[in-house]
Amino acid sequence: MAYTRTGAGKPILFLHNGGAAKEIWTEQVRALSGQYEVICLDHLGFGESDMPETGYTIGDYVARLSAFIDHLGYERISVVANCMGSTMTLLLAEQRPEIFDSLVIINPLSENTARRGIIGWIMPVVARFPKLSKAIARRVWVPRMLTNLVVVAQFGPRNWLRALRSPLPGTHVAGQGWSVRGRLASLAELFANPSMLGAVDRLRPGLDFPPFAVVWGASNLGLSPSAGRALNSTLRPDHAEFLPRCGHLPMMEAPDEVSAIIREFIDGTWDLEKTVTGETSATAR
Repeated sequence: MAYTRTGAGKPILFLHNGGAAKEIWTEQVRALSGQYEVICLDHLGFGESDMPETGYTIGDYVARLSAFIDHLGYERISVVANCMGSTMTLLLAEQRPEIFDSLVIINPLSENTARRGIIGWIMPVVARFPKLSKAIARRVWVPRMLTNLVVVAQFGPRNWLRALRSPLPGTHVAGQGWSVRGRLASLAELFANPSMLGAVDRLRPGLDFPPFAVVWGASNLGLSPSAGRALNSTLRPDHAEFLPRCGHLPMMEAPDEVSAIIREFIDGTWDLEKTVTGETSATAR
């Protein structure tokens, strides 16, 4: 699996969402690598990582993440993750809480948050016809001239025009995977068994679970922020944020705010009286 590693200090591993690549974290690398060691991973089937025929279930991704963290060799590590990256992080933290320092979970993908978002219509079709869906996905690609649009479409609607006029850092590279024939097969296999994503909806973190914050783009169209609120009621994160105007890629849409959340939560300097980016809450487990 391909990854980048820069900076020095407390380690933070960044995990992207499906259909993207490690470059979505371009601004966080710039903001945080002077204080932390920053590692950005391309999941198998995405970005610069290999694209095998199979091995894209959420269980496969959790197992690979566990092995990758062991490979890095840290006693404990913080993780910042988006969408499917958040899913595998939460599930691994349930299995191995002792390897994590703290977590910043962005737009967590679960069966419920997916079904109640725009991508919800895809899931029943893929689950009903998994082999056909994967075969089609292996033959479909997006023309390179349109890949930026695929990334921008994941932003909150009020950010579309701004991002089309002036592409945000990381947009071009993050969208390139859509132009590679076969890259969508990983998503087809991921959604073929939505009940596996339901493990996040059923998750009830215990006292040994690492400290974690959950961040949502309040204008996320792909996944449902309202379902995210319901998920927060069972996950009971230490802190929760809903970022106004942001969609599925808040690290690109509001990079300064997201970097500040990461820095303050991982450093343990979060001020509960301060709301810098919208709705803020804290809960106790």
